[in-house]
Amino acid sequence: MIFPRTAMIALNRILFPTDGSPCAEQARQHAVHLANQFDAELHVCRVEEREAELSDVIEVCDDDVLADLHVPANETVEEKSRMREQRVVHRSAAEGILSYASEHDVDLIVLGTHGRRGVRRLLLGSVAEEVVRRASCPVFTVGRGASRPDGSDHGRLLVPVDFSDAQAPLLAHARDLAQAYGFSITLLHVVEHHISPDVYGLRADRPSLDTLVDRAREALAQPTDALREAGLDVTPEVRTGAAADTILDVAEGATMLVIATHGRRGMQRWLMGSVAEAVVRQAPCPVFTVHSSGEKFAEVERGRG
Repeated sequence: MIFPRTAMIALNRILFPTDGSPCAEQARQHAVHLANQFDAELHVCRVEEREAELSDVIEVCDDDVLADLHVPANETVEEKSRMREQRVVHRSAAEGILSYASEHDVDLIVLGTHGRRGVRRLLLGSVAEEVVRRASCPVFTVGRGASRPDGSDHGRLLVPVDFSDAQAPLLAHARDLAQAYGFSITLLHVVEHHISPDVYGLRADRPSLDTLVDRAREALAQPTDALREAGLDVTPEVRTGAAADTILDVAEGATMLVIATHGRRGMQRWLMGSVAEAVVRQAPCPVFTVHSSGEKFAEVERGRG
């Protein structure tokens, strides 16, 4: 397995779509934190859903997008010149967000999600769900009960891995996010006995569950060591069971979760619509989704590891 040791996140433009809701306010705090951490340009937009003559997104310059969010003076982007406020007109809120992200070469979308009060698990709204499914760049979804960035000290970042080609960019994102927030990392692999044994480097005959667990622990050793070399506190963990349910159980004690939406071709796939979608929809903490088939802002250095 190849793991990037020295490559760092290249995050130049963050898009924060807002509707003025409490969920959007939670997401704004994280968008500002990441913009300041990575010296990125922050694009703040409010989408107005109405018929437009043009098929593409219509942008209207507006310096009052944040006016009704009651943003404290000490919680803004450190360099005001790095913030752009736009009002977007489109027939669909999700389409407007996706069009804006594409046209402005956005590296990350930070999006608030609307959960239901009294429900333990996060339920995505239709706009957030469509953006997560279709965006080519990573998407960071933040729910109503998320911790503030400055209140997440000593937090834990949960990173489910599946030993696929998506693992290297996933770990690159996880490493730099953990450093930006000061998180420790839990690397989690879930052994599902029905997965083909060659995932673990074994022959095609069916090995015992204990054998699979042992091989998974061995496979986690290399990324664990690489992350520790980057100065991070890392705990590898192997569990057995259904992948989505197990990840969600472990996420109950996590501050944030980073997951890839791509798995192993021809076998069990971590695609939106299966494991990843279930995790993003139901996770009790913010979720950073890395689209392995799309753009990534963590530059992966090959040939080392």
